[in-house]
Amino acid sequence: MRARLLYLDNLKVVLIALIIVLHAFLGYVGIVEAWTYSGLREVTLHPVVEMVLLVVLSPFGFFLIALLFLVAGLLTPGSHDRKGGRQFVVDRLLRLGVPFALYVFVVQPALVYAVAHPYGNATGSFRQEYLGAGRQVDTGPLWFVGVLLVYSLAYAAWRRLRRPQGRPSRPPTTRTLVVSTLVVAPSSFAVRLVYPYGGESGPTDLNFWQWPACIAVFALGVRAAPHGWTRSVPDDLVRVSRAVTATGVVAMTVLLYVTGSRGAVDDMLGGRHWAAVAFACIEAPLVVFGSVWLLDSARRRLERSLPWGEQLRRSAYGAFMLQAVFLLGVAVALRPAALPAEVKALVVALAAVAGSFGAAWLLVSRVPGAARIL
Repeated sequence: MRARLLYLDNLKVVLIALIIVLHAFLGYVGIVEAWTYSGLREVTLHPVVEMVLLVVLSPFGFFLIALLFLVAGLLTPGSHDRKGGRQFVVDRLLRLGVPFALYVFVVQPALVYAVAHPYGNATGSFRQEYLGAGRQVDTGPLWFVGVLLVYSLAYAAWRRLRRPQGRPSRPPTTRTLVVSTLVVAPSSFAVRLVYPYGGESGPTDLNFWQWPACIAVFALGVRAAPHGWTRSVPDDLVRVSRAVTATGVVAMTVLLYVTGSRGAVDDMLGGRHWAAVAFACIEAPLVVFGSVWLLDSARRRLERSLPWGEQLRRSAYGAFMLQAVFLLGVAVALRPAALPAEVKALVVALAAVAGSFGAAWLLVSRVPGAARIL
């Protein structure tokens, strides 16, 4: 049985908590509607606060999800080898497919309708709004789970079809990361001509605009897995990744400030605009090199016991799935309160993190069979 790596468990907890906090603040942003509540918000963050969040914090947000895909890629080959192809597929369908289907087709429509209908954003019946023909399937934050299921099944199919190799693949090098970046940048720009960043992704809402980067880092993790990246990333790659990430953060900060101050954020997200080209070219190295650097940083800093570490580890996946319930529920509860958006966002963030992890822990520890899925 594979020995658990403490830092990866802690990293998962930290990333999911950060994603919940990010969604809480996005609910009160007026620049873009990147979270469900932003279209329903009763107050908006001060423009200065919005600009600070956009310029200072956004560059780091671009590779939070990418890091999760990198870790998933690193763990996928070992899981496949231990379980065998058939059991691997069954496990992925159970752990990813069942929660995804339950959330997307039951929880998310009911939750969004319950929040949107009282405030005039859902004028028809529940059936008309969410079950009618041609309606988009709203995946909410679980788009990550659906996409990971697709990648996992694709990996299982690839393993079944490929011929056994006599020698192991070569470990990833700086050249590998550069080539990945050169592929991701134009691919992302091309995809965003059809599906702009943060917009709808056809009938499935699976964030197609982020797929080139996610596929690249997932594949990087798969390739790096046999070479011990979960325990140590080569020092030369870490140094290069750190330098490229620092440069990318500065470049992205400048781009966000320029587009934000000119009211041209939408131009950056997709289309035949110079800002869209610049965004894709800066985001690609941030995602690829930034994920590698963060993985090594996590290994160095998170290989330690956290308070309530076992409970948090077992609750993380469930917290990710339950976050929308608490994010939207607390935000609606705070609507009547005459508080600034900054205060509401902070309260929603703290309450949603605590509520999501707490409820998930109750599920996995008290409900029979829940731990098998969550």
